[in-house]
Amino acid sequence: MATIPLGEDILLVRHGANIVKLRQDRKNRATIAFLRDGQTDSASNVSTVAAPALTPAASISKGAAKYLNDEAEVSRGEVRSLVKISLGFSAVMGTVFGGLLLALYKVGGNEAIQSLAYMGGGVQ
Repeated sequence: MATIPLGEDILLVRHGANIVKLRQDRKNRATIAFLRDGQTDSASNVSTVAAPALTPAASISKGAAKYLNDEAEVSRGEVRSLVKISLGFSAVMGTVFGGLLLALYKVGGNEAIQSLAYMGGGVQ
């Protein structure tokens, strides 16, 4: 799939429907536009703005700094609330699981607990 040279985009923004013809000047890496009034305009096909590529370590440290300064998309208060809810849910589920194990022990004794260990396909 061919891409539109950067110069064409720039010239379309500058002149829009006033462009009669576009020509690529490969030697100078530019696009030349011929306009309705007979004038010409050109724009470079090379982007002069070089955005620095962030390494993963720099990206993570930048995200951590934003979080610590409370500038991230998710606020520190929201994260704290989510941690509290998660810990509370884990405590409730641990209590339920412990209660089920206790009930199993009371009903089936030590053999029932041992049978749980072998249910996963373990060696007898």
